[in-house]
Amino acid sequence: MIEVYLFDCDGVIIDSGEDIADAVNATFEHFGYWPVPFENVMSFIGNGAKMLILRALKYSTKNHFDESKTEKLDEILKFYLEYYYSHAVVKTKLYAGIRELLKTLKEKNKKIGMLTNKPSKIAKLILEHFDVAKYFDFITGPDEITHMKPSPEGLEFTVAKINEKYGTNYTAENVIMIGDSKVDIQAGKAYGCKTVACRGGLGNTEELVKENADLSFSVASEIEKFIDILSMDDEGENSWIKKFAMKNEVPIMQEAGSEFICDYIKKHNIKNILEIGSAIGYSSIKFAKLSNDIKVTTIEIDYERYMAACSNFKDNNLTDRITIFHGDALTYEIPGEFDLIFIDAAKAQYTKFFEKFKNQLTENGVIVSDNLSFHGMVEDLSLTHNYSTIKLVKKIRKYIDFLKNNQEFDTEFFKVGDGVSISKRKKL
Repeated sequence: MIEVYLFDCDGVIIDSGEDIADAVNATFEHFGYWPVPFENVMSFIGNGAKMLILRALKYSTKNHFDESKTEKLDEILKFYLEYYYSHAVVKTKLYAGIRELLKTLKEKNKKIGMLTNKPSKIAKLILEHFDVAKYFDFITGPDEITHMKPSPEGLEFTVAKINEKYGTNYTAENVIMIGDSKVDIQAGKAYGCKTVACRGGLGNTEELVKENADLSFSVASEIEKFIDILSMDDEGENSWIKKFAMKNEVPIMQEAGSEFICDYIKKHNIKNILEIGSAIGYSSIKFAKLSNDIKVTTIEIDYERYMAACSNFKDNNLTDRITIFHGDALTYEIPGEFDLIFIDAAKAQYTKFFEKFKNQLTENGVIVSDNLSFHGMVEDLSLTHNYSTIKLVKKIRKYIDFLKNNQEFDTEFFKVGDGVSISKRKKL
């Protein structure tokens, strides 16, 4: 049962790359060294400020910097830390969905710690700036410990401080370490806890993946969907499906969004459901189990996920009430009329899905769309610097505009899960 969530800071909680690079180069300008390109500065992050400066100095001087001159290195490091402390939140931002994740963890009574190679004074300054420091039960930096990551000392220290604070007895089996670099995963494994790799951070992604973390996500906020399953002592109903989804990065709905739609299905006596995007069948199974007279039709374009869904439906004895098709929903002709059409497939195609299937609604039927917030990036595009993600978010925004301006349907938007909308045909 996971009760303690330990986060790295840079590349997981905050996107601080530009401010770090600017501080490095401001320091080098002050001391008369050549500047270092942003990408190279990013590759030097991961083992603390001193190693960052030393690596950058070697790059800047083409390996002519004499690291045995410790007084000079200490002088440069001191200037860097002072400059960075006073310029730490110029361009830095929280990663998408982090505030919501931390809030949810606290609501579920989880303990939250930070283990960072960034000086804790700077880490606390940044967290307070973004008003998220209040969520952390303890923050451990290199000033509090002797051996930094990949040593497990920092994890042991942080968990001990949390136990001391709350009178608990948490051990490694209650802890999960979330990081974006190989040393985060190595430290977690050395401690004996579960680990999560965040591939969209500042660390070297290739090296990170080689560490074979227990779970892997693009951004840390993805773990919000799995808090409940990580809290289970036993397997729980369909929990193995969620675990498979976690390990293989198969998209499933956030719990809040899923429960919201289930409540809507029960309240409005929905009997026939069409789901666009089966994934491995988690939502279909959840919908079908709400009542023995509910029938679900679903379609999945990915063959491996389609086969996994088929197996999952069979294992749950639902093949008589769930019909699945393998194919492209935009070209596949699915028969029937439906009380609810659930769109949860390729985000860029939402408008086309809506237009194609709207005529298969029953008289009072609705179209439900998921992921309209996309971890908060729809509301704040600055939360990502990834080009492909920016393109996708812009398409989601166009879909939202399509819903708002639709002359045929009225749409309500709900801030549950990752953003849900319900569209009903206007009454004539």
